[in-house]
Amino acid sequence: MKPYSDLLSASIRSMIDVKEEKDLDSLFSGGKTTALLNTISGLDDFELVAFLVIQEEG
Repeated sequence: MKPYSDLLSASIRSMIDVKEEKDLDSLFSGGKTTALLNTISGLDDFELVAFLVIQEEG
């Protein structure tokens, strides 16, 4: 399960990085900013609803 947990953590880290980049971009663009709204701090902000493993027969 460790490899799958690591993949999940990497996915969440990627989402956090993208959100942070968009928040920074919104500070320097015209209009409203998204910084400090709907913050994602880590794994605790998500809930795993299903875990599906597809395994080769045999």
